[in-house]
Amino acid sequence: MSKLEELRTRNADALLGGGEQQILAQHDAGKKTARERIGLLLDQGSFVEIDKFLKRTYTTPGLEAASETGEGVVCGYGTIAELPVFVFAQDYTVLKGSLSSAHASKILKTMDMAVKNGVPVIGVLDSGGARISEGMAAISATAEILKKLSDISGVIPTVSIVAGACIGTAAYIAALTDFTLMIDGISQLALHGPQIYASAMGKEIDAQALFGAKSHNKNTGVAQFMCADEMECMGTVRKLLSYLPSNNLDEAPYEMNTDDLNRQLSFGEEVPDMKELIRSVADNGDVLAYQADFASEVITMFGRLNGNVCGFIANDSTGVLTQRASKKAARFLSFLDAYNIPAVTFTNCGSSDVDIEKEQGSLIPDFAKLVSAYATSGMPKLNVIVGKAIGDGFAVMCPKALGADMVYAWPSAHISAMPVEAGALLLYEEEIAKADDGIAAKKQMIDKYLDEYANPWQAAEQGVVDDVIEPAHTRQVLIASLEMVLSKREEKLPKKHGVLPL
Repeated sequence: MSKLEELRTRNADALLGGGEQQILAQHDAGKKTARERIGLLLDQGSFVEIDKFLKRTYTTPGLEAASETGEGVVCGYGTIAELPVFVFAQDYTVLKGSLSSAHASKILKTMDMAVKNGVPVIGVLDSGGARISEGMAAISATAEILKKLSDISGVIPTVSIVAGACIGTAAYIAALTDFTLMIDGISQLALHGPQIYASAMGKEIDAQALFGAKSHNKNTGVAQFMCADEMECMGTVRKLLSYLPSNNLDEAPYEMNTDDLNRQLSFGEEVPDMKELIRSVADNGDVLAYQADFASEVITMFGRLNGNVCGFIANDSTGVLTQRASKKAARFLSFLDAYNIPAVTFTNCGSSDVDIEKEQGSLIPDFAKLVSAYATSGMPKLNVIVGKAIGDGFAVMCPKALGADMVYAWPSAHISAMPVEAGALLLYEEEIAKADDGIAAKKQMIDKYLDEYANPWQAAEQGVVDDVIEPAHTRQVLIASLEMVLSKREEKLPKKHGVLPL
């Protein structure tokens, strides 16, 4: 066999991964192979593989060495929409994609190359866990990946796709990336295997219900996107990257705007459906929801205003801010700030609940996370108060005091230092007490308080609202304001970093 023939043979063997039988088993499980996934994700023909032939292992005494060509992970680079990205995809057909020292070294090399070139890195996770034969060396190698993800956070965007099992210490890989996508029916993310939980609980468990895409999108918030299948998942990643800069020194990708800058919105005086409001404001109604199934009291989306990428944050129409919603918004803001993506907030937030049990728990630090996220971020920040902004509900939702560049209000907004009923009782207590019909008098005084105090005019007179605008003009006002603040610069106090409220 000539050297060229040997090369071609070795290439063909490497491309087969674990072999035809393992590939068939992967397909029978409803999953694609690592290379098939990369083919779906990247522009056709753009993938260049690195370390294809790597093969080495460590073994703990008493266990048999386990190693195969490629070490169970496919790594390399290519393009998405002609923009470069690096990618690693665990190959379940090779030793169940088990994570070894060599496997980790390929992933770390991929991340290092991504940082050096200032481009995003995408990981596809599908593994049986750490390679047991390597013992603590495999766990230590996983920890090296976690350290690297922490180091590069805020420097380049990181995305993980849980496309099978992601069990054990590797679960932290998904949690440490900027964005995690899971696929309904095939993704599982947990710190221990289902059999471990079954043994501990003394009964069988439904692993998909507990550790699957629905659970981590709705209950834990570890995942930000849930997809029906792998094709949808790869399409979602491609759309997500269309909103993101390649690194923290680049600008988010601008798109020529084909929508009318002065398009009027059709909203009146009622608090609108906030998802519909964001779509109406965004160019051509094109948005991408972030954590759509988690803590729906706050809505977070990517979109564009006059071609410029923005992150939209909005309280839902109930006007209630929950602890989980506060943490969701804070994390979204943290990402926006890391890459200087403008934040547009639509406020409809009443004051916090009068609930001793919640307050004795983590209510205060959870809300403080949102305060900190707004206060410490330096990207352009715009706020439109479309409904309630009452008491601490006003204070936590991006007022000028927390760094908003411009704050607007609709004329129907309720802006007050305290809840309307409490304010009416405090100011008009004697009038209510003297009335023959206390209930009717109370309602009358609430209306009076709304008219005289809980309105945007008081706030505008005091300078905490820059302008009161017609709802129909919201899009054009935001576009004009964004053009003004896009080039803003802020000097921060010198320090290593602040202390996150926990």
